Amino acid sequence: MANPPNFPLISYQPLRFVYKLSYFGTIIARLPYYTLVALIPAFRPNSKWSAKQTFMTRILQPLLDMTSRIGITETLTLEQGKEDERFQIVKPSTLDVYQGPLHSESVKPATIGGTWYPNPPQADISSKIVVLYFHGGAFVQGDGRDESTGSIAKKFLEKGGAEAFFSLQYRLSEYGGVNPFPAALQDAVSAYFYLLNEHHIPANQIVIGGDSAGANLATAFLRYLHEYGTEIGAPYPKAAVLLSPWVAPFDYHIKDNRATDFIPTSYPAWGAHTYGNGAPDERTNPYITASLKPFSTPVPIFINAGTAELLYGQIVGLADGMSKVPGNVVELHIEDAAVHDTLLTGRLLGFEESAWEVAAKVGEFVRKL
Repeated sequence: MANPPNFPLISYQPLRFVYKLSYFGTIIARLPYYTLVALIPAFRPNSKWSAKQTFMTRILQPLLDMTSRIGITETLTLEQGKEDERFQIVKPSTLDVYQGPLHSESVKPATIGGTWYPNPPQADISSKIVVLYFHGGAFVQGDGRDESTGSIAKKFLEKGGAEAFFSLQYRLSEYGGVNPFPAALQDAVSAYFYLLNEHHIPANQIVIGGDSAGANLATAFLRYLHEYGTEIGAPYPKAAVLLSPWVAPFDYHIKDNRATDFIPTSYPAWGAHTYGNGAPDERTNPYITASLKPFSTPVPIFINAGTAELLYGQIVGLADGMSKVPGNVVELHIEDAAVHDTLLTGRLLGFEESAWEVAAKVGEFVRKL
């Protein structure tokens, strides 16, 4: 294995403070331009956007770029916090369920946690449709708790066909070789067996879901069941919901929709290189690059893509490749004029109505199965 990538120089103090201060200065200098573009319809990147959508997407892009260039991964905790009893601990399953790509000499299964919505699981949880959810954030941000995933859980519970929602706090990757692949995928397998064995939820009542990097993780999980499910005794879930899946992490120099989406090149670069960790196969590993090697699965898959998002072409390619495999059931929903991952960013950026419509489509998909 090659040496893992190191922290950028500007992540260290006092350089970090100086860099952030100067970067904020450039954002402030651009505010009049962003305001002008937002207020004049003819100047907006997408003719269907509102002033709020235009202004907020313009502002978020440099803020995310600044964070990505500094490259400090969020710190997670296993304390319950304000989620109280809704946050519960997930311990590793027996070691024989971590086969093939999940077997690593340097990355071992670990104790993790997750947040239940709307309430902690009760005795009747085994009779409900449960969504096992993997949050987005390029494998370097997010924790599945209320602030990052609460709005998504609400949409799934009210419109998306879920009766309970468990959002996994999987391990995040970090520069210096901290929690690279397959850490997150190990955690996904741990969570699935936690639902099966600890709460006795039938597999055919579990929906696997995720947004962005979380949808990448959900796809990798389905691939793992395809290749090792029989060997480890893991039945297939009811369905999978992939929202703006990040299908090719190392293909981040994308030109399409660069003018409309809020994702800077630096953000996927940060996540890809910390998650891949400099491994020789990091770019060709189908468990990381989900669009490689379409596979057979009996799990019906719902995929959502926004026409204004950076990953639109890649997502459509994933859906097309998977749908061509005999026996696969893939439903692709196109979200018109939408940026990346509106279920996560919709309220902030002004795409809330569009996000609710996606949730309703997810509900229709789940209920008809």
